[in-house]
Amino acid sequence: MKYFVLMMGCLIALVGCKAERDSSSLFGPDSSGVLVVDALLIVDKPLPQVLISETVKTNAGYSERWEGVGDAEVVISQGEQTFLYRPGRGTGYYDSPPNAPLVLPNTTYHLRVRSQGREITAQTVTPDRLDIREVVLLDDETFDVIRVLKKYEDSTVFNTPENRLAYQLGLLEMRFDPLLADGYQIAIESLDLSSDFLVDSDFFDEYDFDRYGSSPALEASDGNLRMPWFIVGFAGPHVIRVYAVDKNWFDLIRSVPEFYQDEDGNAFQPGGLAGDNFERPLFNVDGGIGIFGSASVDSVGFVVLPRASQ
Repeated sequence: MKYFVLMMGCLIALVGCKAERDSSSLFGPDSSGVLVVDALLIVDKPLPQVLISETVKTNAGYSERWEGVGDAEVVISQGEQTFLYRPGRGTGYYDSPPNAPLVLPNTTYHLRVRSQGREITAQTVTPDRLDIREVVLLDDETFDVIRVLKKYEDSTVFNTPENRLAYQLGLLEMRFDPLLADGYQIAIESLDLSSDFLVDSDFFDEYDFDRYGSSPALEASDGNLRMPWFIVGFAGPHVIRVYAVDKNWFDLIRSVPEFYQDEDGNAFQPGGLAGDNFERPLFNVDGGIGIFGSASVDSVGFVVLPRASQ
């Protein structure tokens, strides 16, 4: 997740370079020394590691963009419970206390970070649990159901014929009970690192695609979410993770003009909703920048085949 923090610092550095600023701007031309937080809570998972850094001067080299803060006091609280974080491996990394409870659904969590007279605070309200009830392949013209896929928990999910999909033929739709979530995001992971590249384009080659991809911010008020095929670039077995996200996560992914993806499939990618036009990212962090967000997640497994294999 360090790459996400780097991105935040670079963005604010660029904001600080704007020639025309008004008195309501949070950061001046020298935007160094601003605290940056990176923490994502996932429902039914342990409290996450928290990354704390600070922005650097705009003339710093790329290798200097990461400036971890090693003396921070990091606290996450929920109700009457307070969890004091401890330094982890590497400057700026903070681990949750031993035996910390799992993240609860529909629950408010607060974050406070203090370092050398600086303080940032934020809060997140976790979404309810996401349970994908059904996964179907639709005809892309009539929207009739062609087949129902096996659920991911089935051990044969990558071998069953129902879960073998020809590239870009049909619409893969995940169905679930609508949640009180601010939005959704799909992250996709290609499990076979040697599988064939499938995109037929004069503008892209396989070096333009990652084995980890993600969608823009999505809305699914009816509980039906379709996978955008443009996030798929390779053949072979894939895992899709559908995230029901809180306001902080949703606001950031629709306002950040950059891309981030970690090795666990958690993803951020640009893609604002119609009418969105942001001069700076929406951080929802008081006293600093970054993200303190939350989500619930469920997964789908399937195999992508070249069209001729259908």
